[in-house]
Amino acid sequence: MPELPEVESIRRSLEPFIIGQTVLSVLLRRRDIVSSPHTARKADLLAGATITRIDRRGKRLAIIATSPSTGHPIALGVQLGMSGQLLRLAPRERTTDSTHVHALWRMSDQSRLLFRDPRRFGGLRVFTTLDLLTDNWGSLGPDALTMTDQDFNTALGHSSRAIKAALLDQSVIAGVGNIYADESLFRAKLAPQRPVAALSPQERATLASAIVAVLQEAVLAGGSTLRDYANANGESGRFQFAHNVYGRGGDPCPTCQRALRSAQLAQRTTVWCEHCQE
Repeated sequence: MPELPEVESIRRSLEPFIIGQTVLSVLLRRRDIVSSPHTARKADLLAGATITRIDRRGKRLAIIATSPSTGHPIALGVQLGMSGQLLRLAPRERTTDSTHVHALWRMSDQSRLLFRDPRRFGGLRVFTTLDLLTDNWGSLGPDALTMTDQDFNTALGHSSRAIKAALLDQSVIAGVGNIYADESLFRAKLAPQRPVAALSPQERATLASAIVAVLQEAVLAGGSTLRDYANANGESGRFQFAHNVYGRGGDPCPTCQRALRSAQLAQRTTVWCEHCQE
């Protein structure tokens, strides 16, 4: 599943091309990907609207536009799920693979935006006002890329559950999934099974800094491409080449050279170094 760096890379790669564009038409090939009481209303899917910005919180993305009928801002949320993609085609550019394209927007410059999702765990969500978008995102914790140490400490609380489980909980912090939880815990030298309540104030601050640093580096690298992730221009990420522990169970630790441990934690495969992470 795309995590925060991948979603942010999509946002950044798409933003220069669609901000200010008016949506000339919308082609919806699968109605069941839209979460809205009015799935047949193309105006809700931004038809005729002018795009003003693209917002992100955690792993969630929303295209904000001005409604042609009311002049008020509306939003279309994009949930990428396991395999969702937002791909931009330049004017007269043809896609090499049109399978699993569930929605298509044609812009005023004749470019097109495609929502493609082979596994269909993603989808679109209509927000007829920005207040509805704010309410929907209200269950999320602070954004992991922009949070402060105080934000993180407050959201983390003092529960008895493992720190890895807490990091995967989007209501604690928004945007961290399995990849960046493992990488951040390694960077902070903390064992993933440590109870949240057992972390000292300094360890919490170190972990918060590690999370932000890892995510910043991943965003600059365009995210991690493990299967089919690509940004809006079809470009793969490069941060997978910098993974220290994720997916490397049994390999030598890059710090101490001992074999990395792999086990199930919080129902996810977790990799860490028993020597370096305490």
